[in-house]
Order: sequence, then C-alpha cells, then structure tokens
Amino acid sequence: MRQYISLLFFCALQCTAPFAAAMGLMIDSAAPHCGMASVAPPAPPAAAAQRLDKSQAVRGSKDIAWAWLGTPTNRYPHKALGSVTHAASLHVLPGGDGTRAQRELVYTLPVHKVFEDLTVRLVDIDQDGKDEIIVVESDAARGSATVVFGIKNNALVELARSPYAGSTFRWLNPVGVADFDGDGKLDVATVITPHIGGILTLYHYRPPKLEPFARAMDTSNHRMGDPEQDLSAIVELPGLRPTVIVPDMGLKALHALRWEAPGRWKELADVKPLSARAQRITPIPGGGCVLLADGSWLRVTLSN
Repeated sequence: MRQYISLLFFCALQCTAPFAAAMGLMIDSAAPHCGMASVAPPAPPAAAAQRLDKSQAVRGSKDIAWAWLGTPTNRYPHKALGSVTHAASLHVLPGGDGTRAQRELVYTLPVHKVFEDLTVRLVDIDQDGKDEIIVVESDAARGSATVVFGIKNNALVELARSPYAGSTFRWLNPVGVADFDGDGKLDVATVITPHIGGILTLYHYRPPKLEPFARAMDTSNHRMGDPEQDLSAIVELPGLRPTVIVPDMGLKALHALRWEAPGRWKELADVKPLSARAQRITPIPGGGCVLLADGSWLRVTLSN
C-alpha cells in the first residue's frame, strides 16, 4: 500500500495549527530490483585481474577505457569496508573514447596512505569532454579525503582534494556529482564519518581543492564493516535542483535534501521509520530503489 510521506514544519510563531505539511516522497512496496532487469557488468581487461579483492573495475566511455584499484596492502588496519586490506595504487587504461587503448597508467601512494575504497567513480566533473576519477584516499594520521584524479600529459595526476576527515580511521563515503547549487558547474557530494555523526557535505570543484560549501547532519550512506557503498541516490527532475536521498544515522529513515537559494538545505521529506535498515539504494528515474536488510524492496519517488 502506497504511503504518502510528508515533512512536518513546526511553527516558529503563534499559529492555529501546531504545524504545516508539504508533500515530498512517495514510497511503495516493490518487486526485487523494483522490477528492473539487472545488467551484467562487462568483463574487465586482463590487466585488472590483480585488482583489490572485492573491488570493481569501472569501464569508461570518454578518454578512460578502464579504471581500478590495485596493489593490496595491510598497512592501514581499518575495517570500514570489512577488511584491513586496501589499495595502494590507482590504475587506468586510456582510450575509452574509441581511440586505441594506450599503455596502463599507474598512480602509487606513499607508505602512509591507502585508497580506502572498493570502486572508482568516472565523471566529467569539469565538463571538458574527458573523465575524471573520484576515489577515497586515507592518511594514517588525518583520516580520509575525497580526491579527484585525471589524465594530464599522458600521466595520471591528482587534480583536487577535500579536507581530511580529521584523524586516523575517520572515513567518508562519496554520494555522487551534480550541480547542487545551480551555478552550471558540477559539485561533489560526500558523507563524512557516516558511522559517527554523518555529515552530508557538498564541495565546489576548484582545483587543487574541493571546497566545502554546504553541510547537513544526521545522514549516513554506509554500515560499518559492509563492502556495500551504494546507500544514497541523487535525483534530478526538470526545473529543480538535484535532491539527495540518504538514510539517517540509524539507516531506518530516509532524508530528501535539496540545496536551495539563497543557500540553505530544504528537507523535502523525512520518511517514517522503515521496517528494517536500508541496505542499498539504487538510483532509478525520479527516485531510488531501496533494498532493506530483511530482503524486502521499496520504490521511493520524489513528488516535487
């Protein structure tokens, strides 16, 4: 049965009713994967055979053919993703734009850092027709940062990075990329410390920095020790700024957050407690497909 979930705004001044309501999300019970056919990922190249265990090789369509994480190491014993083994190198095969694949490019971290991630995210963040790579890097003393890499002069180089999360074992999990503030440029969204007071943070891409400009509390897009990192979705509807659908800290309710002019968060809806913890959120047109820990599925749709 469809539930219509509304955000309740408490009156700040004297008023007849204790609060007013505004429609934000619709939530339905759904078939597995919300009835959408699953597509098997393409087979990775032979060069990616030695990638980090349980990590993904990602196929590109612009100047990057494939990208993945390699050189497994145990030098940073944090188990946010379920293992103390992390990657020490980032690998790229250029040529995803249809040109002939070139030699493999490798970026290797110093001994006090690792890539604390299981996937790389390919996106043309500066909209120049070439892909950049977004990945989580962790420092032994300062914790994690969101870092952007790209190909320059036939080499894999760092382009921009966020501030670190603050100290050893303080981790973060990216949400994705969209034009959240409506200035025509793409921004990066990340949840900082999703296990301990998660903060949804938006960054402007201003090389060599990712500069934070918006933060929202009580958000989490990851369960400690779980290799699943897809626990949030960005919804883009015509004429509206992008909305982030992300669980609360307990993973038992959903936020729908939009950054609106003149520069503040608008909570479109705060979903009533779910029957079980959210385990994965897959973006679908107009919303997200939510897998719960009890094996049931929900279709969540943005209504405005």
